[in-house]
Amino acid sequence: MKTIFLWLLVSSAFVGLFGKSTHLVLRSQGEGAFFKTAEGNAEAISRASFLPVDTRLTIRPRSGIETLRAGYQFRFGSNTSFTLQDDALQLHEGSIMMLSRKIGDSVVVSSPETQVTLSGIGTCMTEVEPNGGLKLLCVLGRILIFTDAGKFELLPGELVFAKPGDLGMGDKINVDLGKVVESSYLLSGFPNSSSFDNSLANVVKAQRNSIGKTYRAEVGNAKGANTFEVLPIPDATPEDAFPSVPPAVIKPSYEVSESNPLAELLGRAPKRLKSPVKADPGDSPEPRPFPSRMLRSE
Repeated sequence: MKTIFLWLLVSSAFVGLFGKSTHLVLRSQGEGAFFKTAEGNAEAISRASFLPVDTRLTIRPRSGIETLRAGYQFRFGSNTSFTLQDDALQLHEGSIMMLSRKIGDSVVVSSPETQVTLSGIGTCMTEVEPNGGLKLLCVLGRILIFTDAGKFELLPGELVFAKPGDLGMGDKINVDLGKVVESSYLLSGFPNSSSFDNSLANVVKAQRNSIGKTYRAEVGNAKGANTFEVLPIPDATPEDAFPSVPPAVIKPSYEVSESNPLAELLGRAPKRLKSPVKADPGDSPEPRPFPSRMLRSE
């Protein structure tokens, strides 16, 4: 454990030395990532190496990589293609997870049809949609999204679509984080620290099954410029399956009860208590001496 901590500390120092846009590969899973050389050959990305800038990188199927940048930690999922620039990340296809540790830092994420600036402290996931826009989901903390249309805030469980072109941002949608954590390779497919796992468990417990009880649906992909898929949950209970009130019980209007409201509240007939008898001031006992008098020697 000490060796891992020391290695992360040294890695962070190297990342800070080489600049904010430098990504150091912490972990490579499966077949990892590769890029095409000038000769057209595929060159693999090795662990403990820096990702090249202004070069299109591709994650192989059933694989992923985890990188460290100054103030950030990134995970790139299977079949993800991206290009690192000076202060931006161009996401061509696929999905990423970003963990931010400094509130003042920001990163520009662009897709084929839109661009956003992400800030705040927390964990978010970003995915390129079929329409060229971006799907952004806050998992932990508080994520700030800056666009030409203004500033937006995401809290855990909130999802929003960055629409293609100049169409702005869509409405916020609440999703079931329990299903996201369980099914997402970016969250559960990589080794997590105990603190990160505890944070995920706590946020999932806080809103468990909320989306299933409220909407009984999940958010799918955005295929059109202003639309997205709403996928029904197969095992959700439909509204007409819940027990209904018999029609005979339903009253056309409110009926005023003839009973005493106080009796309904107490569950019994109210009783009037006798007024307290005031004591006669002349019958009051002599005042007791203070402790100082009791200790005083005569």
